[in-house]
Amino acid sequence: MSDETAAETDCMHHWVIDQPNGPTSMGTCKICGLSQEFKNSIQGSGWDRDGSRRRAARQRQQQQRRA
Repeated sequence: MSDETAAETDCMHHWVIDQPNGPTSMGTCKICGLSQEFKNSIQGSGWDRDGSRRRAARQRQQQQRRA
């Protein structure tokens, strides 16, 4: 088993994630030093711009139907 694999399975990670700067940020475990990439948004959660735009378009369509 490689050192990285051992760290992934034996460590209860405590992630320190870099400030958001684009769609992803790098994180490093304070305990074992493992690095991993994290997404800065979850699709459809309202945090992503595409989902917000689709939701706004849907609301406009509903308002137009009511008028």
